[in-house]
Amino acid sequence: MLRAYLAALAMLGVWVLPGGPVAAADSDALAEVLSRFDEVQESIHTLSADFTEITENQLLKEPVVARGRFYMTKPDSVMWKYTSPESMQFIIAKDEYVGYFPTRKRAERRDIRRWREQIFRFFGLGQVSSELMKTYEIRLEDSSMEKTYLLVLDPRKRRVKKRMESVRFWVDSLSFLPVKVEYRDKLGNTRVVQFRDIQVNPDLSAALYTLKIPSDVTVTTGFGGLQSLGSSSR
Repeated sequence: MLRAYLAALAMLGVWVLPGGPVAAADSDALAEVLSRFDEVQESIHTLSADFTEITENQLLKEPVVARGRFYMTKPDSVMWKYTSPESMQFIIAKDEYVGYFPTRKRAERRDIRRWREQIFRFFGLGQVSSELMKTYEIRLEDSSMEKTYLLVLDPRKRRVKKRMESVRFWVDSLSFLPVKVEYRDKLGNTRVVQFRDIQVNPDLSAALYTLKIPSDVTVTTGFGGLQSLGSSSR
């Protein structure tokens, strides 16, 4: 059971305009939001947050709820550490992906140097708006969630469009931090990630992104977990 990913905090540390939600039709407001977004992106070096992930899939009888904590160190280290319903870790660091399933005694590794830039851009990890716009069209919509802004990312590249319908991203209008991300795939399946206890620029050791896999664990070469990130098809 693979969870999203890296997903991201699809646009980490967005800074939005104070004073309440912006009208969706106001293109100047969007430009201002993205300008503030870029400011904060440049100020964030590390980040961590607790998350609750809800997956709804046509193949599931009922939604699957998972919890854990997310860590990121710019420019290219991320970890999703799941605590329930199963202990799992997914790490990208030093151009390598590692997925570890301790209860199954299984792990997987894969050199991702060839795809590194595309992976981080696909999920919007630590990207400024100009980089995100290479993969997504970004628009501002009215938010039904109180005291938040809603940014919608529509894929513009064919390879992303094949899997992803859209990414919807809610930002708290007071704390200027992400509170909710929704990934919707082409089949209508969704994965919603909600964040709490967000810490900006905490002291994160580089060792956090190094996994010592026990000798009795079967390790395969691949990135089955990574391939499922950002979609709800599994």
